[in-house]
Amino acid sequence: MIFEHEIPEGTKLYFGKSAKIKRMLESYACDIFYRYGFEEIITPYFTYLEHQQNFSNRHIIRLSSQNNHQISLRYDSTIDTIRTITKRLERATSHQKWFYIQPVFSYPTNEIYQIGAESIHLQNLSDMITIGLEILEHCNVRAFLQLNNVRILDLCITELGLSKESYSSLSVQQIAQKASFMKDILHISTLQDLEHFLPKAPMFLHFEIERLIYEAAACKYDQILVSLFEEPLVDYYDDMVFKVFDGNQILLLGGKYKIQNCFCCGFGLYTDNVIESILKRESKQDALQALYI
Repeated sequence: MIFEHEIPEGTKLYFGKSAKIKRMLESYACDIFYRYGFEEIITPYFTYLEHQQNFSNRHIIRLSSQNNHQISLRYDSTIDTIRTITKRLERATSHQKWFYIQPVFSYPTNEIYQIGAESIHLQNLSDMITIGLEILEHCNVRAFLQLNNVRILDLCITELGLSKESYSSLSVQQIAQKASFMKDILHISTLQDLEHFLPKAPMFLHFEIERLIYEAAACKYDQILVSLFEEPLVDYYDDMVFKVFDGNQILLLGGKYKIQNCFCCGFGLYTDNVIESILKRESKQDALQALYI
């Protein structure tokens, strides 16, 4: 029996204060994107299954069209945005900086509201990070920025003669025993740690470490963490990646990638998590004020 007040698990309901925060967050994000020269794109909720990066993904919600084509609900906005601009709109526009404010969906009934930006053929990741942080700072959300260069881990795995599968099965202790530089890398957690490691790092890592240091310094942010052995949460990010988090909540996730033979960079802001972070902060402030009344 389903009661009248129930909604499917994983769906979202915003009203009153939370709906107001959501609208203000999206409105301010629009203003920032336009100021930085971005244009908006809204892609269809439905897409052909074969256009997904990994159509065997079990989290994709599948259905059939009237012509019996395999269709899915939009699982990832980045893939659809790049494909649509480069394949469908290539003669209609040459613009390279795009943003979107729209949800994505995953099995069985998960709705995830996102604010995203993609820069096609332009790979200045520090600029994208600055834009994302500016949106969060407008909401008085101060969180940690974690940076990584995926190529550093790839080079280490190759140097040790391992496959990604065999590396993933190793414990932290086993990784540290593989080589002295692996043990050193495991202890890196800040930009200062990375700078101190550079002079003694193996030569095959120098270039990629220097690139990461440069990107981190260009962000001009005072709460930066570095995690060289963390694998990217999005499988098509294959270069510099970053995330902004508050506690266990990821607020912003982005990086450099290649889709449709285009080298791009972008990010997704997790609207639901940002709203939750704002509400928690305001709840704490209200509680503290009540103590002094």
